[in-house]
Amino acid sequence: MNATPTASSDRAPSDRASAGAWAWRGAALLLDLDGTLVDSSAAIERHTLAWAARLGLDGDAVVAASHGRRDVEVVRLVAPDADVAREVEWLHRISCDDTEGVVAVPGAADLLDGLDPRAWTVVTSAAREVAHARLTAAGLPVPARFVCAEDVARGKPDPEGFLAGARLLGVDPRRCLVLEDSAAGVTAGRGARATVLSVGPDDVPGAHHGVANLRPVAARVVDGEVEVVVSARDRDPFEGPVDGPRDGLGDGVPEFVA
Repeated sequence: MNATPTASSDRAPSDRASAGAWAWRGAALLLDLDGTLVDSSAAIERHTLAWAARLGLDGDAVVAASHGRRDVEVVRLVAPDADVAREVEWLHRISCDDTEGVVAVPGAADLLDGLDPRAWTVVTSAAREVAHARLTAAGLPVPARFVCAEDVARGKPDPEGFLAGARLLGVDPRRCLVLEDSAAGVTAGRGARATVLSVGPDDVPGAHHGVANLRPVAARVVDGEVEVVVSARDRDPFEGPVDGPRDGLGDGVPEFVA
């Protein structure tokens, strides 16, 4: 059967995974990069402010507009009269060359360590070289294949990137779990008909559940499927019951419980 979310799971994640465990089982994980796997906020803000100053723009406004968007889309949005190719190249070079302060999000290394490399990939608005530099700086594995800015015609909130990620892994996007930190990314994940787990200190409307960071999130392979459990505080995610049955979680489009 094609299972659908329960009403409680379809609301915004107001409890931040504090009331009990949340579980999902499906085919693969599609992971955003900046703000989800790596904390590159200091570097990105530094680069964005420098670029805004270069063009005489309001730095704070440009930073706010850039979240979750590809550089080319930011340039077109805030500096429509600029030479887009030249400005994107400037941003690209500084992002590759300056990775000071780029670190893994807490729990990211442990999460990826529990995953089969064939069961996850990165879907990012960053360029490939930038993504590679940030993953390396954070000490995280670089997937053999992933979706980056060069691979899509339309960035988030368009679902094109997540649909491409699912195709890359050979799975149905409806059987994927998207991990995202931005509103644009959550919208893109929902547009791809995936389940969405938001990562970060704030609730993101539209996400099925949310966590402050990846420490409470664990993954393992069960009967050829990927099972992800968000633990309650101070509990091993794979010990004891979750707030609902796990039986049947891998049957068709995945069910999830909150």
